[in-house]
Amino acid sequence: MILLNGGVPIAFAGTEEPAAYGELISIGGLGPSVNGKLSSAIAEILETKLSLDSSRFYIKFSDVEVSQ
Repeated sequence: MILLNGGVPIAFAGTEEPAAYGELISIGGLGPSVNGKLSSAIAEILETKLSLDSSRFYIKFSDVEVSQ
């Protein structure tokens, strides 16, 4: 699921220039290599679709365990 909220004030790297914050939660499968690939893909989407510089976003990755 993806949820976008535009017009929300956010300060990032000391300025209020356009920026983004996201949380990516997965049930297994995350790790340094996967996170890097996902970050690159998300950066490309943010740049091409929203004209947001790739240095102006932060993603919080959370890998949760399967509950049985």
